[in-house]
Amino acid sequence: MRPLARDYEISVFEYPDLQRADANIVYPAYTKLPQKLIKDTLQISVIEGSSVTVTFILNKPVVGAWLTAKDQPPLQLSVDDRYANIYTMSHTATQSQRYELHLTDAQGRASKMPPRFVIDVHKNLPPQLKPLFPNRDVQASSLEELSLEAEVLDDFGVTAYGLSYILTGAQSTDLDLSRSAPPENKQQIQHVLPLEELNAQPDQLLTYYFWADDVGPDGRPRRTLSDMYFAEIRHFEEIFRESQASQGQQEQNRQQDQQQQGQQGRQAEQLARLQKQIISATWNLKRQADQAGRVNDPNDLEVVRRSQADALEQARSALTQAEDPPSAEALQTAAGHMETSLNHLGEATQSQSSKELTPALASEQSAYQELLKLKRQEYQVGRSQNANQNSSASARSQQQLQQLELRQQQDRYETERLAQSGEQATQREDLQALNRLRDLARRQSEMSEKLKELEAALRQAQSEQQKQEIARELKRLREEQLDSLRDVDELSQRMERPENRQRMADSREQLQQSRSNIRRSAEELEQGMVSRAITSATRAGRELEQMQDEFRRRTSGQFTEQMRDMREQARGLDERQRQIAEELRRRAESDQKLLADSGTNAELAERIDEQKENTQELIEQMKTTSQDSETSEPLLSRKLYDTVRQAGSDNVDRALEIAGELLRRDFLPQARQIERQAGRGIEQLRKGVEEAAASVLADEAEALRLAQQQLDELIRRVDDEMARAGAAGRQQPGDPNDPLGAIRDQQRRADARSAPRGQGQPGDPNQATEAEADQQHLADARSGRQGQRGQGQRPTTQDGQPSTDGSEVRDSTADSAQQAASQGDRAQRPDGRNPTTEAGGRNDPTGWGGGERLIDQSGGPDFSGPLTGNDFTDWSDRMRDVEEMLTRPTLRNEAARVRDRVRSMRAEFKRHGAEPQWDLVREQIIRPLAELSKNLSDELAKLQSDESLVPIDRDPVPDRFTELVRRYYENLGGGD
Repeated sequence: MRPLARDYEISVFEYPDLQRADANIVYPAYTKLPQKLIKDTLQISVIEGSSVTVTFILNKPVVGAWLTAKDQPPLQLSVDDRYANIYTMSHTATQSQRYELHLTDAQGRASKMPPRFVIDVHKNLPPQLKPLFPNRDVQASSLEELSLEAEVLDDFGVTAYGLSYILTGAQSTDLDLSRSAPPENKQQIQHVLPLEELNAQPDQLLTYYFWADDVGPDGRPRRTLSDMYFAEIRHFEEIFRESQASQGQQEQNRQQDQQQQGQQGRQAEQLARLQKQIISATWNLKRQADQAGRVNDPNDLEVVRRSQADALEQARSALTQAEDPPSAEALQTAAGHMETSLNHLGEATQSQSSKELTPALASEQSAYQELLKLKRQEYQVGRSQNANQNSSASARSQQQLQQLELRQQQDRYETERLAQSGEQATQREDLQALNRLRDLARRQSEMSEKLKELEAALRQAQSEQQKQEIARELKRLREEQLDSLRDVDELSQRMERPENRQRMADSREQLQQSRSNIRRSAEELEQGMVSRAITSATRAGRELEQMQDEFRRRTSGQFTEQMRDMREQARGLDERQRQIAEELRRRAESDQKLLADSGTNAELAERIDEQKENTQELIEQMKTTSQDSETSEPLLSRKLYDTVRQAGSDNVDRALEIAGELLRRDFLPQARQIERQAGRGIEQLRKGVEEAAASVLADEAEALRLAQQQLDELIRRVDDEMARAGAAGRQQPGDPNDPLGAIRDQQRRADARSAPRGQGQPGDPNQATEAEADQQHLADARSGRQGQRGQGQRPTTQDGQPSTDGSEVRDSTADSAQQAASQGDRAQRPDGRNPTTEAGGRNDPTGWGGGERLIDQSGGPDFSGPLTGNDFTDWSDRMRDVEEMLTRPTLRNEAARVRDRVRSMRAEFKRHGAEPQWDLVREQIIRPLAELSKNLSDELAKLQSDESLVPIDRDPVPDRFTELVRRYYENLGGGD
């Protein structure tokens, strides 16, 4: 008999676990960021000083809940008053922390795998000051206007910015250039220092630096300073002193004093260089100490003190060898200032205080100024004795020549190495974001498809077992959505980094919207609402795909210039190969013998060898670009790869090599046959590069068409300005010499078509037409600018002052001429004003005061025009848009040259108030722009139709024959 079975009681329990965590973030007031609530997250990014309140929703009530971090005491969580399974933690974020959530229930059971909660704290970084122009030490004359530019970057915007300068012997001057500018993340500092008004004297030292104020993490104002830069005031006649002595005198003096003067010159240069380094080091220590409140490393102060003692010893040694009284006096005074600086540096080293660095810096600057006098004397003697062999004089002269060629910052770029390093870091971050976005978008797309399949299966399920199986699958998909949510938080944290915060601000907001849809789909899956979950997942996938496309375009921008260059190279190869083929055909027709002239064939063979080298170089560039663009631009990568593979199968380089060798051996027919094969391969190579370039570049024909429309409008605006000025010599409509006849006729027809009846007259500059509005809209959309430009708007800088574009470093001759002219004007007028700029003057046909009325526009009508009006900035910006639309380097360079001429004329007008020479405006601005517009028409005709009649020879007519060619066509058209 079997014994009866015993009764067992089975109870089920669950470990305490976290179901969801919501974070409420209140940012500091200085950030001006709104309060943010992030639901269902385990990783947040905040700014230091933010108040973070985290709500933890548990699966059941517990008796203990706390957060633990490494090397930190545990943070006990507070239970909610209404719900026993909800705990909260309030915390002021000061540093990044990784917490573990530990839970214990009433039975003493702890969570098996404590979840981690990460708070990533980003510092409130000080502003970044980046000097743009001249961004180095310079030498300037006392009559020069020193243009200074810098860029300010801050994560939350600066409250003020400006410039401080010290002319040795005078007090420091602080200029607030922000005024009423809004607190933006990026600001431009622009200012012109008139050295003549500062009463700067030769051999004086001007030091300057930029500064910016923002709000620190403690809520108090914080000032950041840039590096200190030097401007040495030079003598006018210094650059031209070499021409005053004869070669015989130079040779005689060189033989007598070359060794002694060379040694003294090198000592002076070395001593001045050392003193300059001491000033820079002291300034950097003072700047760091002011920010930190104390000297960070006393050893740095000791190094500077030793260097100053070494400089003092060198000055005393040079004093014993000085022969002329001026040099001895300068060295004696410099040594006295060095002793004063040495005393202050010693006290600063002992007290470790930054207060003594200010007087030390002033003494160091005074010592350097005295050394400038010594450098000038040695420099002048060296120039007068041997201008050809004095390396110091040569370097000094070359530096002055380079200053004369400097242009404004918008025409300059950083060095290639620095620019590439910054671009590479940015591209790496964008590629990282792109890869994550691509993965997230793919997962959401797959999620939508799986949910649709499960929804259909759920409708057809018959048994309870099938329904439970589908429910388990839906639960697994919900967990996948939660994993996606964590990955989104990780990407958002990456976007919050200081190096990405400003650039990815818009993308971060879009990512938060996608996160909301992913979280919503997870909640709807938990509630069993599969249809709504499908909608949310689909919406999230679509938003992520849009962000992916945006990042793809951003990362593909690095290939734009590369593809433009490769396209031009491929076209050049094809054009030169056609010329070689034509030359071979001509020789074959003129000489039927197998053996032709060896000399001419060898020359043609060299051209073919050059074609081979250029082809190989182009193919290598295509390989590199194909590899680099594989991730961000797969279509470009694939097309380049296919083109390279086809070129390899065609053996283009091998065919060129054989053709060249056959020509050297005078086998002309065989060389023509092989050349045809190479020509077909190069033609296919060109077509492949053009197709690949089309995937990242805009339509070339549309770009040229838009550039021509912009160009014609810009020409018309300059022409209208000449008309308002009553310029002498301005051609009238119908004049055969007028370069704008066709453009005016085209503009007149466009105005007549677009202007409504009874509203303005065609060609009226004050009447905006629809055609102009369309052109402006297209231009703004292409260039990426937002908002509208108006002709009535006055161009201003960031500080609200009238925009002054262009800078000029004048030499001694120009300075002397300007000084003489100024003295002459003051002699004529007691008030010192220029009579040609007075109302009713001879250069003022409008009666509003000529050039002076346009500089001071506090009253009177609003004049427009890029040269003397108030829309130079708009004209220049649109001219830059034209340059960006042009693909041929020759056309782009011509547009840049004309824009630079306009900038120079504008700068002269704003300095002196004299109207431009309108005949030069016509010849140097309007006529080249009209020729450029004509060239664009020819390029458009080539692209639009193979049967279009365009000039075969696109080489420009030499200048000496231009007038003869123009008269020839005029006579030809007139039937003469």
